[in-house]
Amino acid sequence: MSYEDRRPFFSVIVPTFNREHHIGRCLESIVQQGRPDVQVLVVDNASVDRTVDISLSYCNRLNLEVLVNESNCERSYSRNRGALHACGAFLVFLDSDDELTPGALNRAANFLEAHRECLFFFQRIRIVNESGTTVYEPVIRSRYGMRKTLAEGNPLSCSGVYVDRSLFLRHRFDEHPTLIGSEDWHCWIRIAAEHQPALCPGEGALLVDHGARTMASDQWQQAQKRFAYLTENLLADQATRDYLGPFLGLFRGSQDHYVAVSAAGQSALRPSLGLFLRAIRHHLPLLASRRTLHLWRLWLRLILEPARKAQSQ
Repeated sequence: MSYEDRRPFFSVIVPTFNREHHIGRCLESIVQQGRPDVQVLVVDNASVDRTVDISLSYCNRLNLEVLVNESNCERSYSRNRGALHACGAFLVFLDSDDELTPGALNRAANFLEAHRECLFFFQRIRIVNESGTTVYEPVIRSRYGMRKTLAEGNPLSCSGVYVDRSLFLRHRFDEHPTLIGSEDWHCWIRIAAEHQPALCPGEGALLVDHGARTMASDQWQQAQKRFAYLTENLLADQATRDYLGPFLGLFRGSQDHYVAVSAAGQSALRPSLGLFLRAIRHHLPLLASRRTLHLWRLWLRLILEPARKAQSQ
């Protein structure tokens, strides 16, 4: 039996909160996929704007249900609730301010037809601004392999990731509030320890960069706490510890490296220097990375800024 003979095959889970200016574009991108085998679950996190009304207006164009949480429980709870309610063989996660690129689901179905053993895969993402101009494209280094790629960071993001429903329900998103902002990375590593993810050819989702996104207000101290929780939790489990083991230095170092850049961007020079030194102690090759070059620029700006202010007075 062909994968497309199942109804529905894909369940697209869209967690949302106060996204009346974005949810329509997100749902329209699912309509434009043109597939009849798609269930859409919008899980609203107690929005106080028109997000629910706009979502419900798509009921005549999509096989769509809107689940409304009684209170704001954050995205992990919403995604897990959607997964439990889903009927599709594969779950597709899509944030409500993002959109699927044309043909993304067809490319996914074709990939699965050719790789029937695959239970966990993703497509490339592209970050754009609100006018659609490309801001950044995460790099997937094929020579790395997925284990090293996930140890270094999360180029998968969350939108455009496909997981067999049964496999996902064995792991689920951790709903601890400290993990907000890295819950997807944490989840993908745990799933990858059981089933290695694959890269599906072609572009999957556009991530729209705007000021209201969770990570737009990411404070370096909070990021440090988040990574401490993530690391302790993953390394306490034997399966994920074994999975990360060959690249444990990179795993630890890349987190300190990220927070060092975040601290420098928030004018915390001394913490940034300390975090950077700890990062290269974990993984010396980080010294020659593009992120380190960016870090040097931030440090230089912080060092020169007082002198510039003095000259302008």
